[in-house]
Amino acid sequence: MRRDCQHRREGPRGQAEYFGRGRIGAIRMDPSTAESSRPSWFCDIEDFEPFSPPVPAKPDGVFYEDIPQNLWRNGVRLLDQATFDAIVAAAGSAVQAAAPTPLGPIEVDNLIVPRGRAGSRAGASGVSYRKFTRAKVVGDWAELRVLEFLQGLGGCAELVHRAAKGETPGWDIDYRDPAGVLHRVEVKGTVGAAFTTLDLTANELRAARQHADAYWIFLVVNCLTDRPRIHRICNPAARLANGDWTATLALYSVRLS
Repeated sequence: MRRDCQHRREGPRGQAEYFGRGRIGAIRMDPSTAESSRPSWFCDIEDFEPFSPPVPAKPDGVFYEDIPQNLWRNGVRLLDQATFDAIVAAAGSAVQAAAPTPLGPIEVDNLIVPRGRAGSRAGASGVSYRKFTRAKVVGDWAELRVLEFLQGLGGCAELVHRAAKGETPGWDIDYRDPAGVLHRVEVKGTVGAAFTTLDLTANELRAARQHADAYWIFLVVNCLTDRPRIHRICNPAARLANGDWTATLALYSVRLS
C-alpha cells in the first residue's frame, strides 16, 4: 500500500511512500457511484501490516516503480512480484539480516492470487525495476522452512536438501514416502503474502514434465517472519498442459565470448 502524495499543513506535498502491506479481500462498489458511468470501488484489506517507518518511493534517487508521472495518484495499479518483494524487504529494515525464528510453517491452500484479482499487465511500461538483491536469502530461508515442514509431517524418508549440496537436478529437496515413491520438491519463496507469478528455469520445467505427480512446487509466503505459510502444488506441468497456468519465455542467457 502506498501514500503517493502526503499533504503537509504548510501546503507542499511530501514524498511518495509505501506505508504497509496486506491482501485484497472482498470487493464492493461504492453505492454513491452506482449510477455513474465511472463507478468507484472499495475493498477489504486483510492481514494488514504497517511499515514503521514508511518506505520512501524514491530511495537514493531511484524509484522502485518506473511509471509515468500521472500514475502517482490515488488508485490501484499492478506491482510485479520482484518490486513488491524489494519494497517489503526495505520496510524499515523489517527484513533483518538474521531472520526471526519462525513459529513453524502452517499449510494453507490460498497463496495464489486468482487471475481476476491479479489484474493485467496490459499497458505496463515493461521497463526494468530495482532488483531484489536478497532473493537468495529469501530462497534459502524458504527451503529450510519446507524441510522443517516435511520433517514434521512424518513418513518422509531419505530427506535430502539438494540445493544445499550445490546440486541442480531441477528441484531443491527430495524424499521418499512410505510407499517408497521419490518425490521432488521445488521451493519458491517470497516476503509477500501471496503469489501472482513464479519463475521456473528450463531445468525445473523439464523435471516437472518428466516426473509429473512425483514433482511438487511448495510456495512459501511471509518469508523472514515468524508466520510463514506453505502451499503445496502437485504436478505443475499438468496445470500448464491443461491451460490452468500459462508460461512465457522471460529470459535468455547470452554468452559474451
